[in-house]
Amino acid sequence: MDLGTLKSEVKVAADDDWAEGWKRYYKPFRIGSHLIVKPTWEAYSPEKGDVVVELDPGMAFGTGTHETTNMCMILLEKYLTKQMRVMDIGTGSGILAIAAAKLGAETVLGVDIDPDAVKVANENIARNGVKETTSAVQGDMVRNEAIPCDLAVANIVAGAVSVLAEPLKKFLRQGGYLLCSGIIKEREQDVLISLLDAGYSIVERLTQGEWVALCTRREK
Repeated sequence: MDLGTLKSEVKVAADDDWAEGWKRYYKPFRIGSHLIVKPTWEAYSPEKGDVVVELDPGMAFGTGTHETTNMCMILLEKYLTKQMRVMDIGTGSGILAIAAAKLGAETVLGVDIDPDAVKVANENIARNGVKETTSAVQGDMVRNEAIPCDLAVANIVAGAVSVLAEPLKKFLRQGGYLLCSGIIKEREQDVLISLLDAGYSIVERLTQGEWVALCTRREK
């Protein structure tokens, strides 16, 4: 039997080609009722009530288009109230930290293990005019870099959320919210067990595609 031939070809694309090429598909878009994500190179005329997050994510995670980031922003808009202290764990491009600041948070700290992400996040923080209330630092989960907070958001991965639940209580006030995502549906039960064992209650659950986001409250 003649099965023909198989030929493979490998091409290497330069990082700068990739970094620039995707930008033509990244346009301003709305998340929730009021949040607008606007790439820095695109024009947008805000409507009344719009909260515009201007973003150049560079090589960092967090364009707002991924389901996990999208759901976190929806939950931020719903549960963040003015004058809250907020911590964004795994800040990436800084998109969630900036959204929190523009929604009225008093103080926002973004933490990321990747120094390149921290650099990008601080650049985005500056271009959005929220440097007085918001900053990003390099750190690992919730160690010395953390701040006392009323709300924490963690768009990371299921295993990291499970590990985070207990040590975060050192910084998250009782009654405060933990918004978490990056949870694939197959791992949701593991995360729920960790959160409930650590003394959180489940306030709201969102799903998009194969992903889950949870709004939880620290009860004890």
